Amino acid sequence: MPEPTPLRQSVERASTPTATALSRLPGWATTAAWVALLVLAAVVGGPVGWVLLTIAVAFVAWLLYLAWPYASTNAKLIRVATALLGAALVLVRLLPR
Repeated sequence: MPEPTPLRQSVERASTPTATALSRLPGWATTAAWVALLVLAAVVGGPVGWVLLTIAVAFVAWLLYLAWPYASTNAKLIRVATALLGAALVLVRLLPR
């Protein structure tokens, strides 16, 4: 594996406390929290819903970035698809017809 860039090292260092805390939770807890954010964003709507949806997508993007060097090809594809779908939802909510 190639040497990590200074940006990656910085993000990993800053993310360590949060990632460590999340790893101590049961496996279903982070998924349940993420789904709850999505449902709440859909129910609330408006600017608050948009912010909640953005937080949910940013969380997936953060996990995608951290796990990228260690994830299998299938895991990468699923995570990228999830992040892109989330980003598309944010744009649709932000720019309605």
